[in-house]
Amino acid sequence: MPSAKSRAFTLIELLVVIAIIAILAAILFPVFSRAKAAGKATACTSNLKNLGLSFHLYGADYDDRLPPAAYGTSTSFVLWHDVIDPYLKNKQVWHCPGSEVSEKDLSGAITSHFGYNVQPLTGIALDFSNLDTQSPVSFTQPESTSETVMLTSAKASVENSFCGDDGKFLLLPSQNFDADCWGRPDPAALEKVVIFWMDGHVKRQALGSFYTDQTPADKYFDLE
Repeated sequence: MPSAKSRAFTLIELLVVIAIIAILAAILFPVFSRAKAAGKATACTSNLKNLGLSFHLYGADYDDRLPPAAYGTSTSFVLWHDVIDPYLKNKQVWHCPGSEVSEKDLSGAITSHFGYNVQPLTGIALDFSNLDTQSPVSFTQPESTSETVMLTSAKASVENSFCGDDGKFLLLPSQNFDADCWGRPDPAALEKVVIFWMDGHVKRQALGSFYTDQTPADKYFDLE
């Protein structure tokens, strides 16, 4: 008995199939996008956790003191992320996947996507005039280490700053001005800021829960 001939798709049937594929794509693409963003947020949180722990390792070698904001040499400056790098030995940890901040500064050196709460924690001045006399605090000096910010995802406070787009030195919430070479927390992980607190825990939070609209303004940044 001869086999039945295969029937070709009609134009209507092809259009229906294409429409179904388009609907499925419209449903699934946002899901994939959110899953990818969630993965980046998790990686950012993990990187900051490792970065923060390297601060504690540094403190174990330096009388429980935090690293300086920076210090000068005869030819250049050594920044806080360079100071703690021997405890990490992995500069990829300096970065927050999902951040729009460049991975290198204007000189071409690898930079960090995270900012250090340097003013209360190291005593550094806004103009860096006391670079040689700054005095980093101990890890136990804040009254509440679980409510004192040490590091956050960050970006420059000034667009097109001559220091680059990173925000490695954090401005305080009460400082209602922007400044070259200073940054503010960056909600780079699913629209939330990744924070490493002095006691060692890491959390993603909205700006309004720790940085803006707080009373007092520097509630989570000062030592009290």
